[in-house]
Amino acid sequence: MISSKKKVLFIGPIPPPFSGPELSMHEFLNSKLLNEVLNIDFIQTNFRKSNKSKGKFGFLMVLNFFMFFSRLIYQFLISKPDLVYYPVTPTQKGWLGRDVWTILLAKVFKSRVLIHLRGSHFRLNYANFNALTRKLVHFSIKKVDGAIVQANYLKEEFSPFIDDSRIFILYQSIDTGYFNLKSYQDVKPMSILCMGHLTKAKGYTDILKIIPDVAEVYSNVEFLFAGEMRRGERGVFYNQFTKERIEYEDPYLAEERLIKTAFRRNYKHLGLISDNVKLKYLQTADIFLSASYSEGFSRSMLEAMSVGTPIVFTPVGAHREVFDNAHGRVFLPGDTQGMANAIISILKDEKRIMVGKHNRSYVKSRFDVVMICQEFLRIVNITLNEESN
Repeated sequence: MISSKKKVLFIGPIPPPFSGPELSMHEFLNSKLLNEVLNIDFIQTNFRKSNKSKGKFGFLMVLNFFMFFSRLIYQFLISKPDLVYYPVTPTQKGWLGRDVWTILLAKVFKSRVLIHLRGSHFRLNYANFNALTRKLVHFSIKKVDGAIVQANYLKEEFSPFIDDSRIFILYQSIDTGYFNLKSYQDVKPMSILCMGHLTKAKGYTDILKIIPDVAEVYSNVEFLFAGEMRRGERGVFYNQFTKERIEYEDPYLAEERLIKTAFRRNYKHLGLISDNVKLKYLQTADIFLSASYSEGFSRSMLEAMSVGTPIVFTPVGAHREVFDNAHGRVFLPGDTQGMANAIISILKDEKRIMVGKHNRSYVKSRFDVVMICQEFLRIVNITLNEESN
């Protein structure tokens, strides 16, 4: 443990929007353990309140740039943090717009820096950064004191820049006390819940293609989509499993094609939903489906598993390392036939309630927020040279 309270500056997004990075930062900032041991200051990075508007260039982005760095310099001058904890982005725009300069400013003011990559596609994107950006990113990453990734094999995201002994694994966390085991009598049979951005990279357009195939077998199946639909991709351009570039599809056109068919009865777009509404749908879902082409570690999947739901998922990010067919069914990203077969297979499985109960106990034993905060504190200690690795 740290002998006296160290000053740690947390930099990152908090809700809204209610996505994984925002919710994870909120958990850290509100952790009783972390606040007891660390002297925490915080600078918020997200000025947009919608996932749809994330990453859009404009006057507000320029204004936020200057406001953010003004606050950051003030914080360094007044608080003199021992450590800066900073989640980095996977995109060229993110590194040029904030990441490079945040890291270098912290080093100018003699703070240690612990970065955190919550995705799994930085290296693929980095290879296509322009030459000057690659040099800046390489230079800044070499200056950091530690880096966190979300799975053991994702160490390769930083291994060309940082010694392996300074790259740490920290899994996604979940408050298993809030996401309690569901009452299975409330489950709606054949309901398949999907949560997240409704984009090609998240597998949304692929799921729409297989709805008719599943509905031909189970006519009363219902696919429920919670999240915002948006055109374009903001950060994920590659299939993280195959390394191939994703062939873009417009989600609005894909939805329009489906709702013109008889299978529109098997489709429901819930839009953005609040925490209480989300919990209701998690409690009543029969299956949880994630068809992402790239992830770090899906928080929504953990939420579904925590309440006792079997999952159908792609082995991307940490998923290939910590989940398998014991938790549901696996299919490769982009394999629509494999996805349809996996869904039909688990809907036929009369023991899927037992799979869901196993998921609950598995998540509670490995990914509860208290355990993850304890591990995060250990990483902080090591980065501050207070404890050997």
